[in-house]
Amino acid sequence: MGTKQSQPKYRIVEDYLRARISSGEFAVDTLLPTEENLCARFGVSRATVRTALSNIQSDGLIVRSAAIGSRVVSSQRNQAFQAGWNSVEDLLQYTTSVRLQITSIEEIVLDKKMADEIGFGVGRSLVLVKGVRWNQNETSEPVCLVEVYFDALYNGVVDKIGTTARPIADLIEEQYQVRIEAIHQEVSARQLSAQAAATLKAVETSPSLLIKRWYSDSRNNVFQMSRTEYPADRFRYVVDFGRSRE
Repeated sequence: MGTKQSQPKYRIVEDYLRARISSGEFAVDTLLPTEENLCARFGVSRATVRTALSNIQSDGLIVRSAAIGSRVVSSQRNQAFQAGWNSVEDLLQYTTSVRLQITSIEEIVLDKKMADEIGFGVGRSLVLVKGVRWNQNETSEPVCLVEVYFDALYNGVVDKIGTTARPIADLIEEQYQVRIEAIHQEVSARQLSAQAAATLKAVETSPSLLIKRWYSDSRNNVFQMSRTEYPADRFRYVVDFGRSRE
């Protein structure tokens, strides 16, 4: 008789938490055990625990906060992606929990209109990556459209894009030692174009959320920019606020 292949460590943690959220043992509006407690309980690294928590968060069951912890917000999976990022690390972890299907990669030179839109200088050479993100459970509808622009100086990572779940910024850091020190984010509302609606299997002119992010290195130089568009019913951003401690 063959030996059953063991589960990935993060999946063991994830299944444990999901089962207890579903049963009500970890009730709505209560906090999950801390990352430290979960690491000790399962004998795993913090990265493993964070992967498990990120997967659960992507289903709308919890919201994570650096100041408060992981709070249960629902006992049943929510179709809309629910986020609560508090750091560069949280955001990068999210990108590994949803699959990016690459649709095109090309090198472009910015004209004035595009330069004004994405914040790079006119005439700058960039690599443009377009794709569609799908959630962990591979539902029939994509989660969002993605465009990533990065400096063509780092085009050596192109062959690795799509072959791994790692964010493009991680690939750039590994190959060129360019580390993300800060991310500036803007969120705005608009309507889905006909092309976007067709790709996302959504209704044309229905509401959408456009999220733009600019990634800066230690010298405050922007080396990557992304645009992500979600149909309004497929994304919810949740933040917990607490009193400052003087």
